[in-house]
Amino acid sequence: MSKILSDEEVFKALSYEYFLNNQRSVREQFQNKFNFGQCKVCSDKATGIHYGTSSCEGCKGFFKRSILKHKKYVCRGQKNCRIYPKQRKKCKYCRWNLSIKAGMSLKCVRMGRIPNHMKIIKPKIELKNPNYFISLQYMLKLSKLDHIFKEAKAILPQTYNSEKFLNESTENQIIVLSLLRDKTLQIFREQTKEFESQEIRALKLIEYGYETNQFELGPEQVELLKKKDLSFLETHARSMFRIIEDLPGFQRFSKDDVRALINANFFTILGFRTVRLFINGDYFFMLDSNCQMNGKVFGLIMGEKIRDNLFKYYSDLSLLRLTNQEIGLLIPFSMSLLTFNVDNKRLLNEINEYYLRALYKEFSLNRRTREFLENFAKVVANGPKINKMCQDIWLEDFKI
Repeated sequence: MSKILSDEEVFKALSYEYFLNNQRSVREQFQNKFNFGQCKVCSDKATGIHYGTSSCEGCKGFFKRSILKHKKYVCRGQKNCRIYPKQRKKCKYCRWNLSIKAGMSLKCVRMGRIPNHMKIIKPKIELKNPNYFISLQYMLKLSKLDHIFKEAKAILPQTYNSEKFLNESTENQIIVLSLLRDKTLQIFREQTKEFESQEIRALKLIEYGYETNQFELGPEQVELLKKKDLSFLETHARSMFRIIEDLPGFQRFSKDDVRALINANFFTILGFRTVRLFINGDYFFMLDSNCQMNGKVFGLIMGEKIRDNLFKYYSDLSLLRLTNQEIGLLIPFSMSLLTFNVDNKRLLNEINEYYLRALYKEFSLNRRTREFLENFAKVVANGPKINKMCQDIWLEDFKI
């Protein structure tokens, strides 16, 4: 039976790992990067030369399992299925054949010497966290989001919690931010699981040459679509309550403050949850099993002006190519930005500080550029405007 580690033991283990990483970082003057290109099987990013071929972790594991279990696969298509990253599990037969054609073999288990053309050896560039953080703050200021921060000597607002956090050891800060990182990703996955099948459907439609259907709908049909949309928005409201219940720190708000937070972020959070369904300039969200809320339907329900503004926002958000981890942290960060109609403003600012630090740490890990920060700040700054615009149209047209 495995031993359950105490908090102190976990802390010591993480601290020691952090110490070792720091020591290793200090000793190393150069960093090696290997350009393995794309996976020869599914065209995802290759992580190495596995079984003699540049391949990703997924295809490496698939090849190994197939060999060990002596699997025999069957193709339900024409034995020429296209294998690409998000659909590589679609046909195991064609994936296996592509693995063999790409040259994967048990005879080439060891990678051996890495070819020189794959080596990129350059002096290590130290990422100065304070400077990076200041640049993030600067971008927020340009986008008029800095009103939430006090003009003080420190980078962040000096509340009791921020002073406590800043005075913590580096190891403690890492653990706190790691917990926020893991929890927000878990919540994001739970609250977007229902859209995974819709994303797969969208990718299939695009693969087979999707075109928007041109059709006319009468007043009764439009009203039916509005009712279906309203029904979905009710489920989204329940999802937002669950998000707030699960996010660290948000449980401390009163019921009135929770309602204020939901109202101020209702449609922007909906955008974060469904951004993966905005592909190639169209929306692939399904109101039910037969009705896609594409641009045409969206215009009928919300009006063409609202649709155009909202699609521009979705497009800008999609172009950021945020990871699931970044979106997971963006949700609480965005929700804690505005203090309007929230009584406990001090708590909101304290929570925002923690999630801002976690988000900035994620950006630095992903080596996000200054250009990215500029675009990110613009999208975040536009969120409240989009939310207000959508709320007004619903209150006016739907009498809610």
